[in-house]
Amino acid sequence: MQLERHNADTYIRKAPGWFLNYAARHLSVPVEPGTGTEQQFRFGVHWTHVGAEGPRRYASLLRQNTVPAGLTAHVEALAAHYGLPCHVTDARKPPEEYIPLWSLRAAWRPYQEDVHRQVQRYETGVVDAPPRSGKTLMAARIIDTLNQPTVWIAPSVQIVRQTFGVLKEHFGGDYVSRLDGSAKPEDKDPEKKVVVTTPISAARMPAEWWATRTCLIIDEFHHSAADTYHRISALATNAYYRYGFTGTHYRTGDDRLAMEAICSYRLHKITVPYLVDNGWLAQPKVVISRVNGSSGGTDFATAYRKGIVEFEPRNEMVVSIAKQCLSQGIPTLVLTRRRKHADAIADRIRGAVVVKGGENAMTSQAVLDFTAGKHECLVGTTVIGEGVDVPRAGALVYACGGNDGVMMMQSYFRPLTATPGKDYGYIYDFYDAQHSTLRKHSARRIEMVRNQLGPDCLVRP
Repeated sequence: MQLERHNADTYIRKAPGWFLNYAARHLSVPVEPGTGTEQQFRFGVHWTHVGAEGPRRYASLLRQNTVPAGLTAHVEALAAHYGLPCHVTDARKPPEEYIPLWSLRAAWRPYQEDVHRQVQRYETGVVDAPPRSGKTLMAARIIDTLNQPTVWIAPSVQIVRQTFGVLKEHFGGDYVSRLDGSAKPEDKDPEKKVVVTTPISAARMPAEWWATRTCLIIDEFHHSAADTYHRISALATNAYYRYGFTGTHYRTGDDRLAMEAICSYRLHKITVPYLVDNGWLAQPKVVISRVNGSSGGTDFATAYRKGIVEFEPRNEMVVSIAKQCLSQGIPTLVLTRRRKHADAIADRIRGAVVVKGGENAMTSQAVLDFTAGKHECLVGTTVIGEGVDVPRAGALVYACGGNDGVMMMQSYFRPLTATPGKDYGYIYDFYDAQHSTLRKHSARRIEMVRNQLGPDCLVRP
């Protein structure tokens, strides 16, 4: 059997049919019922497994005899497992080399030097670095060194705007542009060397334009399991260099394989204790408050609405904790899942400013005002829980509940930016005892805290 690896895909040649059938099963991820041809960039065959918990739908990342290039090592391992001789041919062609820019100036931390050495050794891979560890600068250093035509994918307009500002500061407006719905006309130039864009805008660019791009950088890489990112990968056939950066290199669901397909394995991991011990992150202190009582709902949506959004004893606790933090002079961030919930909480906290998730200008201004010290309390949805800088925040009241571990951990890091005079970042979450489903979700969040931040960060309320 032969594997022919290209930038985006790897072709399986001379493989027996039985192996392709087995590989299709091994390289499958769970999907929701009804997922079909609209997922053409990710999936080949669909199949159903009937187990003790009933039927479950799966879809394979193997499409006929092709897999995403990031899964090449998986196919090699499968061939070895089944005793099938396998030869890999690297058909990728390195792009023309350019003189480094050497425009980036920073006092590099030791772990950032380690990351730089790794990305110079490998053309693809993922950097697993906690939020607040300087991922944007580490990724910008790739641009500074390679000087290749680059597409930088960020998951939201807010992060695109923030990233564009950083890159423009270091490299200049003649080198960097942005493509998104709110970009100014003078900032929209797809022909510039570096283009920062959202996944949706990137996926709309024509194949002719993608043919000019030799470097792909994916910020918040944990999103890349989605079909849009696989479509981008299929377009980026000339992207010889592919790097992902994320602070949460895992998935809440069971589709991690779909994430690895884009940029393959992890190149480097930076741990939270290492950053805390060296003073680059504030020491996290996590307080879990128990919410008693009873709320109704047989499905999750109803249970969430009645047990979290509309459960008055819980909302009283959220407001009370925020006020206590503010009374101690701690700039405080309160996060919810829904805008109406955020509005209801903010109405009860004097001087609080609300971030409107879908209104980018207002979002940006609210964050800027909070950072400048014009407001002490910022309330909003988890749109500011990922990638948006709020270094002044010293406390987070995580009122979201739920079972999304990625969203939760991204949010947890918002108050952990190390700044002068900030020794601790305080995080307040809740054990929701008022409903069986909410109890399970709360227990999983606590377990996530123990696994990701360490058991020592949990303190009694």
